[in-house]
Amino acid sequence: MKILLAVDIQPEFADKDGMYPKILGFVRDAVAGDEYQRVIATKCLNRENSNYVRYSGWTDMLDGAKELEFEPDEVIEKISYGLLDYSFLAKDAEIHVIGYNTGACVLKVALDLFDRDYNFKVLTKYCYSGDGKYNHERGLWTLKNLMEYAVE
Repeated sequence: MKILLAVDIQPEFADKDGMYPKILGFVRDAVAGDEYQRVIATKCLNRENSNYVRYSGWTDMLDGAKELEFEPDEVIEKISYGLLDYSFLAKDAEIHVIGYNTGACVLKVALDLFDRDYNFKVLTKYCYSGDGKYNHERGLWTLKNLMEYAVE
């Protein structure tokens, strides 16, 4: 089984560099195509008492998040960088990870998959950071440094 795990590909994180349409197009094609048996999306949310507010001062999306601009098989809402539970993923699946923000949520999800012994690859040409190329490249460097063979 092949799964696409689309991390936080949502309008709020659309970058000024114009990568969002490319990444959104890829995930829409994945939903419509037959390469992946499942397309699972995470959706980042925020709330007033979250650790995002407490530790990062990030107050965006306190009034909710916009709808995703694609229709995955499943949406998992989160108020964290990673997920608290990955048991919805089959251990024998091949998992491709894409999304926003490379050095935060994508990195955390990849580290979690690594720690839980999943078979995964981060498709970096479909990852980016809403705050720009510099932070995206920092995230790529960290991913490649920690798990070179899981990064494509």
